[in-house]
Amino acid sequence: MPSKDDSHRWSNCMFCGKPVGKTERSREHVLPMWMLRATGDPNRLIRIEADPVSGAEIIRPASTFHFPACRSCNERYGKTLETHAQKAMEALFGGKSLRVGQCYRLLDWLDKVRVGLWIAYNTLHKESFPPKFRIDQRLGNKDRIAIISVDPHDNSRGFGIGGTDNNVFRTTQAGIFLRINNVRIISMSYESFISRFAGMPYAKEMFASADDLNTLLFDETSDDYDLKQDWREFAMPGATIIAQSVFWPGGHMADARWQRYINRNTVGRLKNKLRVSKPEHLNRFFQTQLISNAEGDFRYYADPKKHLRVGVARANSDAQFMKTLYVLLMKYVVELSPTRVINQAGEKRGIVFLAMLWLENALQITFRLREIGIQDPKLIDYLVNELQKVTRTREESVANLQGTCVPEYSRLSS
Repeated sequence: MPSKDDSHRWSNCMFCGKPVGKTERSREHVLPMWMLRATGDPNRLIRIEADPVSGAEIIRPASTFHFPACRSCNERYGKTLETHAQKAMEALFGGKSLRVGQCYRLLDWLDKVRVGLWIAYNTLHKESFPPKFRIDQRLGNKDRIAIISVDPHDNSRGFGIGGTDNNVFRTTQAGIFLRINNVRIISMSYESFISRFAGMPYAKEMFASADDLNTLLFDETSDDYDLKQDWREFAMPGATIIAQSVFWPGGHMADARWQRYINRNTVGRLKNKLRVSKPEHLNRFFQTQLISNAEGDFRYYADPKKHLRVGVARANSDAQFMKTLYVLLMKYVVELSPTRVINQAGEKRGIVFLAMLWLENALQITFRLREIGIQDPKLIDYLVNELQKVTRTREESVANLQGTCVPEYSRLSS
């Protein structure tokens, strides 16, 4: 349970994270009212989530799923992002194309909904550790992708949310599935997981800082800077992908690291005009132009007015989209999650805590796949063996604290 000192943070603004006074307080509908009206009665009862402790389903009127926000923040998002997102979704409902500029707005809106749901669930359950960031701090700041399918012959109305009932979502907000009328969308965002396909530098391995496990560091690499055509599990046949690589060069002008990100191979791919004349110009997020397979091959789109038509997935079912989401979470989020720490001297070592978190997430996604009929006995055997190794290491670590074994046993192999 949260401490008394943290309790006030649950009433902070969903967008900026600042305390909201009664005179400035407004209600932010995580599931916007325009979407609720477009999919049915906005006051209908919906299943919000299952309680992570009791398992009891949380059912309430859809229109009451709202949380505190500054009035100014709420109005700003409503007049800009929500208005553009509504127009984009209405175009998709009607089987119309989207401009590249609309795709950027749609990706922003999906970021907002995904992170907003995470904050909302944290707030509902009063998690032990209140969020350290809000929507403002996550919008467009990590690699992101949307896999979209529109069935022009489907006249059904309604919406559904999937993929929030696992620890990967609860700890990373990495991915969700949305069904909104005749539109199915997988929305995902995570550190560097698209960059490897986008021909940009990417994280070969992710580490936690030995000084602060919440700080992530990367072992970066770059291939040939070519935009890949094989996007593996992301490429659902028939569906359309829109994506962006997002990076933070950081450092100083004399530090050659930033040149891996900004060079003759990459500068033409940036969404906004490049301006780097001072060190502070490097200490911000850079976004690439939109990447999409809307016209067959994957390519970068520089013209924001270019129209892209969205296709329909060959296997266009909620179950298939959920299967794809869980596979992507396992292969590109869980597998990249840190299991080792790195100190200031560059020394790397595994620790039991991170290994246990990794295994917990991997096992949970594996069982979610099994629940929808996808089984991989080899993967389960591998995870069970890893769990046994980590458990033995943990037992030896406890014995070490009691003075019955040598200190090295408290570490995993480097």
